[in-house]
Amino acid sequence: MRTNRAFAARRAVWRVRRSVPRVARPLSRVLPAFPAPEQPIFVLGCPRSGTTMLLQGLLRSRQLRSVHSEGHILWDEFHDIRERGWESDGLGAEDVSEREREYVYCAIRLFARGRRFVDKTPPNCLRVPYLDALFPDATFVFLRRRAADNVNSLIEAWRARPRFVKYRLPEPLTGLGDLSGDRWSLTLIPGWRELREASLEEVCAHQYVACNEAVLDAREWMDPARWVDVAYEELVAEPVVELRRLSERLDLPFTAEAERYAAGLAGNLARTTLTAPRPEKWREQNAEAIERVLPVVRPTEQRLGYA
Repeated sequence: MRTNRAFAARRAVWRVRRSVPRVARPLSRVLPAFPAPEQPIFVLGCPRSGTTMLLQGLLRSRQLRSVHSEGHILWDEFHDIRERGWESDGLGAEDVSEREREYVYCAIRLFARGRRFVDKTPPNCLRVPYLDALFPDATFVFLRRRAADNVNSLIEAWRARPRFVKYRLPEPLTGLGDLSGDRWSLTLIPGWRELREASLEEVCAHQYVACNEAVLDAREWMDPARWVDVAYEELVAEPVVELRRLSERLDLPFTAEAERYAAGLAGNLARTTLTAPRPEKWREQNAEAIERVLPVVRPTEQRLGYA
């Protein structure tokens, strides 16, 4: 009975949060303009790099609040990909309209309710200039992960259909074997049409490259003080140390709840986790496929600081 009540409560919260965009859009037309949220935090990382796990750790601070799992309902409201020619999930500073700005600020005010806003939406790797235009005092937390492990997780996510499917494409993919067709999983990257005949491992390798390179390029022209780097490998090896360090950098208290979460990280798998993490898992699952694409991802991996 208690479990049923808890589930009902979570569903009620989810319904309220899902309704915020519908409420915020008309409200933002009639209410005085809200100021930009102060010092929001954006967790960036290639899909399947551990960003959900990191967000869950940050949310142990009662000073933070997020939309729910990911902020698509904020960032996609004014950017229907069909109206943009199916180019990609990327957005630039020039894509921010004043009407959108009013809506986003209003919606975040309704979501955050006086707390500091934090967001984790993987396509935002392709949207740093857009986010910077909306939030000039935002801090970006960039989570990096070794290429072989990250690409392996991307492959497994594509195979877990329909769980991570995001789009029905206007043009089919033909090189994915049983997965061929018009479904695209996770972030839609620039140049995806050039991959229509590519293998699954090639598509995933290019997702890894596009997402990480976009972040690395964007941060080159931004103030380094606005960035905090986290390595997935260090986060899972020393979660208490890393989460404490991150909290300090973000001027957040490292709560007892956050420490408990970090200390039990191996047992606190994110809801998006398919199988428990372990070193070199890619060698057990997709070794031959990943070895074929290592030349594609290696320059990006080196640019991320991996030997």
